[in-house]
Amino acid sequence: MDEIRINNTKNDLIGLNGSLYCDLGPGTGTLSIKLTEGNKKVIAVEAPWALEENKVWADKNGIRMYYIEFFTGDFSQIQENVDCFILAHSIAHFRYSPYLLFQKIYNKLPIGGRFYLSTVNATSFERVLSFMKGQPIVEKVTKDLDKGFIEVAKDFNKTGLRQIWDDWMHVKEYTKKEIEDLFINSGFKIEKSYYRTNFKHWKKNIFIKMFPYLAEEIIVIGRK
Repeated sequence: MDEIRINNTKNDLIGLNGSLYCDLGPGTGTLSIKLTEGNKKVIAVEAPWALEENKVWADKNGIRMYYIEFFTGDFSQIQENVDCFILAHSIAHFRYSPYLLFQKIYNKLPIGGRFYLSTVNATSFERVLSFMKGQPIVEKVTKDLDKGFIEVAKDFNKTGLRQIWDDWMHVKEYTKKEIEDLFINSGFKIEKSYYRTNFKHWKKNIFIKMFPYLAEEIIVIGRK
């Protein structure tokens, strides 16, 4: 995530004033570390097969890491009383139904606990502009896997077969209404749902002011 977006996300989360946050799929831990620097307690959940760089940062920063697969793993392994789960810019990578994870989160949270989700917007200005120009709104399918993604793709693709999204990594981008439906159908009440544009440009800002659904980011906060 870009530094501006990370800081905006950190400020969102600190504003929720959770007692214990759980960062799902934290990558190299940038957001988790920023929360601890803001005097917030954080644990994290990462895939058991994650790259080494996605593991070593937790011990170095005193953050407890659980190695649980999102869709088949058991969240009852989490011993702490988490009252705010975080899924920041991960859902677009999911190759399995998000409902599998959402239900685990709902079941683990106490009454009143929150689930914070941020993701790219499927109807962003950039996507709509590409569509209007007759250009693809998702990445092109390449004949060979980009060398820079060979190791990264192994985290997501266990088949050994070339998948069309191994380079781009985004399987599906969502609209705000779709994300809200995921929350509601999983039992959550929507506490807050909004768009955000982190990267400003005067031309883009004019269109987004007229049509807010062209913003680049979606944030939804659900409460159990």
